[in-house]
Amino acid sequence: MSDAALLRVEDLRKSYRLGPRRRQRVLDGLSLRVERGEVYGLLGRNGAGKSTTFRLLTGLARPDGGEIHILGGRPGDRDVHLRLGYCPENPQFPPNLTVRELMRFHASLVASRLVTARSRVDWLAAQFDLSGVSRRELRQLSRGTQQRVALALALLARPELLILDEPLTALDPLQRQRVIEILLEHKRAGTAMIISSHILAELEALADRLGALKDGRIGHEIALGASSAAPLAMDIRIPFEKTKEARLDAPDLDSVREGETAAFRGLPFERAQTLLQRWSALGIPILELAERRDLPAAEILASIAEETPTAAPASARDRDKERV
Repeated sequence: MSDAALLRVEDLRKSYRLGPRRRQRVLDGLSLRVERGEVYGLLGRNGAGKSTTFRLLTGLARPDGGEIHILGGRPGDRDVHLRLGYCPENPQFPPNLTVRELMRFHASLVASRLVTARSRVDWLAAQFDLSGVSRRELRQLSRGTQQRVALALALLARPELLILDEPLTALDPLQRQRVIEILLEHKRAGTAMIISSHILAELEALADRLGALKDGRIGHEIALGASSAAPLAMDIRIPFEKTKEARLDAPDLDSVREGETAAFRGLPFERAQTLLQRWSALGIPILELAERRDLPAAEILASIAEETPTAAPASARDRDKERV
């Protein structure tokens, strides 16, 4: 493995037992690599094997065959765990702990990688807008707030490699944009990442390369090139009944009605950011924030999304295995 490759997966295979004589193969010869400072996007629909892949990379499950080289070691090695950050799709927390208690407990587990645990916890709480809920129990938090807690924990030990399974799930548009900015800052600092998503726009905003899982392996892989640069333009969608209020704030804007919503399309990036802040302060709900990029690979990305498998595991038990 080259010095630049923090993760190398070769011919990875994994199946689950469906009965005494039946097994369902989820991964069938998966191979990929992630270089130092690179963001690799893993695209696929439900049941494609994304979460299973991440369980294998983190040592939460064992493969049937193949090899995983991660951070110079193997999944499950203590040294690997200390240098790895992981955010599952559906984080599960002790319900009676507060946010601060949970973060301080995790900080105690990775104390060797922290200069001052308390300052690191406080800084991440501020970055992910958790300071106001730090003394609340986790069972009292919304799904989106719990997702931000999981992301903060993934970054706690200053990881060299981040494994993020649908990291923007349940976040509103403003929170998604903020998390993308935080992840891009870590990317610029040299952190490597492998991120799964159903949504092309999320991967376009972060990834250098993108691979699509099909039939248990990478069916297509392309370089996104300029996708990590700022978007050329942005679209904002709000409830139609709020259109008049939005135009009072920005009378020069035109909108297109789409059912019960109004879309403001092709906004310059800086203007869109200003509008998001002002409209949120006015109480105008932001239903969607979409980025437009001049990507030659856009049609290829769309075809990848269409070709990824749709079949999910056959039983509820196997669906649970596929989810992290």
